[in-house]
Amino acid sequence: MKKKIFITLLTAGSLLSSCQKQILDVDQLDVVNLEQYYSNLTDPKAESLIASVYKTAYGVTNNNWYNMMHGYTDDYVGGGGFATALNSSNHTSSSFYTTLYYLNYECNLIIENMSEDSAVKKQVMGEAYFWRAWAYYQLIRGWGTPPLADHVLGSGELSPANGTATELWGYVEQSLEQAYNRLPEKTALGEQRSIGGRVTKGSALALWGKAQVYQSKWGEAAATLKQIIDGGKYNLSPDFTQLYHMAADFSDEYMWEWNSDDNASASTFTNEGDDRGIRMQWNNSYVVVPGGIQERGGTNGEMGKEFYQFLVDRGEKGKPRQMGTVWSYEDVLQRFVDLGLASSLAEAPSAFWKSTAMMPTNEGYFRSKMLIWQEEVFDGWTWLDDMRTKNNWPGMRYADVLLLYAEACVNGGGSTADGLIALNKVRTRAGLSMLGSYTMQDVKDERRAEFSYEGERYNDLIRWGDASTVLGSGNKQTLSFYGYKSGTTNYDVTAVDNPNSTGFTVGKNELFPFPYDELVLNTNLKQNPGW
Repeated sequence: MKKKIFITLLTAGSLLSSCQKQILDVDQLDVVNLEQYYSNLTDPKAESLIASVYKTAYGVTNNNWYNMMHGYTDDYVGGGGFATALNSSNHTSSSFYTTLYYLNYECNLIIENMSEDSAVKKQVMGEAYFWRAWAYYQLIRGWGTPPLADHVLGSGELSPANGTATELWGYVEQSLEQAYNRLPEKTALGEQRSIGGRVTKGSALALWGKAQVYQSKWGEAAATLKQIIDGGKYNLSPDFTQLYHMAADFSDEYMWEWNSDDNASASTFTNEGDDRGIRMQWNNSYVVVPGGIQERGGTNGEMGKEFYQFLVDRGEKGKPRQMGTVWSYEDVLQRFVDLGLASSLAEAPSAFWKSTAMMPTNEGYFRSKMLIWQEEVFDGWTWLDDMRTKNNWPGMRYADVLLLYAEACVNGGGSTADGLIALNKVRTRAGLSMLGSYTMQDVKDERRAEFSYEGERYNDLIRWGDASTVLGSGNKQTLSFYGYKSGTTNYDVTAVDNPNSTGFTVGKNELFPFPYDELVLNTNLKQNPGW
């Protein structure tokens, strides 16, 4: 369904005679001429090209990326274990580095060769500008100063040196401006489904504002993000527990999303039958609860008490965000009471062990965010590791826009009164009381609670300069899990020193290492400090 262009460059041999040239000088039917292809490009073919771009971008957001980003944070037991997890030759991020450059290449092919002679092609061009900006936004956050490929590189340009922060961020912002000028805009709330999962002007503004926050351009960021807020075309989903489930597909909270729905109207932009719902599965631990509550789904077997307690201390116990993010074993038992499968919490352990429920051997905390609900599983997929779900996957949420705006305002970029309104919208949806004033620490805490397990915490800690403090002792211990005794809430956990971990190292772990293969192929590329 997705079409890709394969271009073959042929060099004529000088040994052929004039007669031979006349015989052989014919078009090769199995080779696509680039100029000819784009000159005859129809609207459907243009959409097919950009569908391939979406597919490439979508591939970056697989479970390995989120495993990696969360394995380094304090939201997970043993987080910050950098010593053994990263190296330039085999760490997980290497494949993403290559994929992001390929994404940029696909976009530049379109930008450099396609004419905007129809409304469809204008939108496709805008999408190409957006996705190359997104590719470099990820590259900058991960590797700091990757080489800039702002066009399709020729044969003599294949060893570019490291870029500079100024030119790289400039490339991102300029691309987003070009995207914004071409992309359609939602007409009103509730109109995202008609657009499908494709990006819009609001998507471009959201990523643009986020890029400006990463540069500490507080005034510009606040102005960009306020444009989204004042536009009134996005809103928070009313029920936090429905995020990352089919109920939130095409919701007004998603600034853009990859469509995994079985809706035929999504056309070539569908990724039917994907496994978005079983992300971040370090092992095969899972909790199976009868009654349609996440009956099957992978869960991180190393959820820790510290993050759960962070939510409890904020007053979120039993409220939507806590229940939509992480459960304790007692929360699981409470579901049995809520479902009428037990008359009380005292009876619930016995009901649990007599049911079809299953319990992993872990510390007693289970990620509820992003797990699969039974009705979201495609027919024919039953095994835990092989499930395919109908859930869309959001690229960015409106909650992110609101909290980034609050951050920009509290840092002097805009009205703190307006920033407080934005912050309180997120708190209210979570079931918390509104604040009368706020500080940067309030923003930090709110982002941790709101975006846990969504790939934001690690980069937030780095850009705030908090990583060395928060992650400095990360992964100094590992845990041995002995699990629960049947019919009880008793479990035994032993902490064991991990001699191979040094935790977060200042001057090194702020960035990923450039892949070893890239350094060999490109001698002008300089490795990041400490690697």
